[in-house]
Amino acid sequence: MRNRKIGFLLLSGLMIGPILGSGIIILPPAVYETAGNYAIFAWILMLGLSLIFALMFGKLSLMIPGDSGVPLAVERAFGTQIKNLSAIFFLLAVCFGPIAVTGTAGHYLQLLTNQSFFNEKWLALGILCFVYIILTRSIADVGKFAFFMSSFIVVTMIVGSVHTLFKVDGSFTLESPITVSNFGKSLLLLFWALIGWEVIGSYSLEVKTPERTIPRAVILSFSIIAVVSLTVAFAFQWVHSKSGNSMGQSLAPLLQSLFGSWSTPIISSITIALCISTVLLVIGAVSRLIADQAKNGLLPSWLSFKNKNNVATRSLLSLFCVHIIVFILFFNGFLSIQTLVAIANAFFLCNALLGVLACFRLFDSVFFKIGSLLLAVSFLGILLFSSPIILGVITLISLYFIWLQKRDSKQHDHILQVGNE
Repeated sequence: MRNRKIGFLLLSGLMIGPILGSGIIILPPAVYETAGNYAIFAWILMLGLSLIFALMFGKLSLMIPGDSGVPLAVERAFGTQIKNLSAIFFLLAVCFGPIAVTGTAGHYLQLLTNQSFFNEKWLALGILCFVYIILTRSIADVGKFAFFMSSFIVVTMIVGSVHTLFKVDGSFTLESPITVSNFGKSLLLLFWALIGWEVIGSYSLEVKTPERTIPRAVILSFSIIAVVSLTVAFAFQWVHSKSGNSMGQSLAPLLQSLFGSWSTPIISSITIALCISTVLLVIGAVSRLIADQAKNGLLPSWLSFKNKNNVATRSLLSLFCVHIIVFILFFNGFLSIQTLVAIANAFFLCNALLGVLACFRLFDSVFFKIGSLLLAVSFLGILLFSSPIILGVITLISLYFIWLQKRDSKQHDHILQVGNE
């Protein structure tokens, strides 16, 4: 079996685009509208927490490597059934999330091509199929493609933002006070930017010399993400600070000084690239999770098959069938993008929450324990903003697997007791 593993550059390329995500387009205007010129301090604080999150899951992927990623750490911390709960959360999130992301990409692709006779939902389906075709390639090929898109995103955003800072007349003052409530709301918005680092563990078996590659990839990825986020956020404030909080919600003005009339098409292209990068990462990760669960007997064994490129093709095919069903519901108006995002975000948060709780239990470092506790409280707080129906489903699933874990623990204790007698 040919297994072309990747180095830290391609692993970084695989991570940067998805972790930046659509947040780099949506969050700078939203956070500035909430916190004004104090928004930059909210970005700095949140990037500090993001660094803890990144280091935590980078270390976790080295401590417990495997295709399942976070669920493996959850298993060591809390038991097999809670591992299965984490896997279910991640799987459910990826059943719904990619359709919302490709739906967004389809909308921007229609705007970019200016071809109204193409329904944006059909364009979304085309993008989804394109992603699956890419994922049938080796991890090295996927990494190169993701690296190219991440480079395009990063270079364009930084060059456009820096040019704006030097060429556009703006200002930065802290004369207007801000309330604790508004600053807190801005932090709440930015917590969504943390999600993504937990997926790195799913690729821990696909990299050369993980003990060197993963830490270097985490540091490089975080550094680039931090530079892009702070540069874009500050440039947006610089452009809009003179006109107060009443401004548009587009980042196109950041690129206008350099790219002129091309700024809106470029922002659309960046958004499409971010969407494709995100879907590549999460579908690739969950296909590995399905194959690993099948290998361990928790799913039908035929799903564990991998081709000569070490790609779990049967897992991918199963996911594709699920996504086609969800797409049909989306196409016929039974599910909106907002609903799909709400469902996916809730399950992604649950998976991340179990991951940081596992870190709290497994790590001896006081630094990581405090960081994981802070992140756990924050993720739980955000999760409570989900709809009552979604929270009800999460509660029922969680209670069922907790009951299974307690049952297994009692059986294990009973076997030990009998053995000792």
